[in-house]
Amino acid sequence: MVRDNKHAPPYPKPRVMKPNPFYATLLLEDYAGATSEFTAISQFIYHSVVSLEQEDLHKLEKTIAMEEMHHLDLLAQTIALLGVDPKFRTLTDNIASYWKCSYVYYGRSITDRLSADIAAERSAINQYRHHLRLIEDPYIKELLERIIWDEEQHLKLFQQMAVKYSYHHSE
Repeated sequence: MVRDNKHAPPYPKPRVMKPNPFYATLLLEDYAGATSEFTAISQFIYHSVVSLEQEDLHKLEKTIAMEEMHHLDLLAQTIALLGVDPKFRTLTDNIASYWKCSYVYYGRSITDRLSADIAAERSAINQYRHHLRLIEDPYIKELLERIIWDEEQHLKLFQQMAVKYSYHHSE
């Protein structure tokens, strides 16, 4: 593992007070919207593959993508418990908008990709915080707070890499 997780709080088991399609609709944005776990996984895996020569960055991108996969799984289980099929889509007025590969930022350079990763983590944190304010189910709030904790750690790690690669590599 690239980072030390012994100080990480445990993940709560996916639970809900009762089915709630509105909460599920919010979580679908976190699950498979433009700013979502599915987008983050896709972007970080791509960034990992194109960073093979920078072994530390390659491993970090891959490790964070794997953590995002765990978030995706927890959100999928929660969405299902809320009574909605966790397909890779968002719902607006009951109209499905399926996930698009154009949500991924591919980038042209290490610093460009790291800037996009930092922006993605910031956006995810802001979106999760917004959803926390709208959701009153304590089980879902606990899950979102735990996911935010990870996203904040990811943000710090990407910022550290951005500092390293902005000073040590010219492209």
